[in-house]
Amino acid sequence: MTDRVEVESKHAPPLAECAHCEHMLPPGLGERECEVCGAICKVSHEPTIDALIEEKVPCPHCHTILVAGTDERPIELTCGACSGGFVLTEKVVKVEIDCPGCERTLRIRPKPGKRQLNCPACEAAFQVTF
Repeated sequence: MTDRVEVESKHAPPLAECAHCEHMLPPGLGERECEVCGAICKVSHEPTIDALIEEKVPCPHCHTILVAGTDERPIELTCGACSGGFVLTEKVVKVEIDCPGCERTLRIRPKPGKRQLNCPACEAAFQVTF
């Protein structure tokens, strides 16, 4: 059994806020449900959709350049040159937060609502809200 080869996309939809409560919506395009207030919001960003469709990805097996051709992620692709298959996955979005105790920059994945963080350098505890 062979392992599934994954290649991360270079493009990600921008982070969007709920129109009702102004908290962050779950990442992605299309209809998203706000995890704070439950409202359904439609997220669309034409430049990102165009970039996802036109994204050029090197085949991990033979390095031939392929065009994704769709805005869906994850998507299974097959190379026309070597017939090798791989999965083009969503880009993992991270934001930078400064620790209020020592001003160290922390990189985290944003999630809707409040989060309790502990700085690994100074062990200060603080909350962030998205």
